[in-house]
Amino acid sequence: MPPSGVSHVGLTVTDLNRSCAWYAEVLGWKELLRDRGDTTSFAHGVLPGGLSLVLREHDQRVVEPFDEKRPGLDHLSFSVETEADLDELEKNLTAVGASFTPKRELPYGWLLTFRDPDNIALEVMLGR
Repeated sequence: MPPSGVSHVGLTVTDLNRSCAWYAEVLGWKELLRDRGDTTSFAHGVLPGGLSLVLREHDQRVVEPFDEKRPGLDHLSFSVETEADLDELEKNLTAVGASFTPKRELPYGWLLTFRDPDNIALEVMLGR
């Protein structure tokens, strides 16, 4: 049976409270549930476009920051509907002091790249 879509994206973070606040302020993430498992705390929420995003803090952490050069996730890319959405995101990133590359036009659309508090590589695309 082939997959029919993406159920959710789960990201490991070092400080759940900080990351929940950051994703809410920058991307409009809405927290729906917060819980604790045997070795992790997590928050499940949804982004404005409907993508479920789970943020998870493990009790035992690897101290090295995210690095897309290691096997695993390279980056996570979101899409937006308008250039005004990209402009708003740039304002949000500036407000929280995030590291980002200003939006730029590419042959296939507009791109804005940035990092979350744990250095996870993120981008937002406005396709043509």
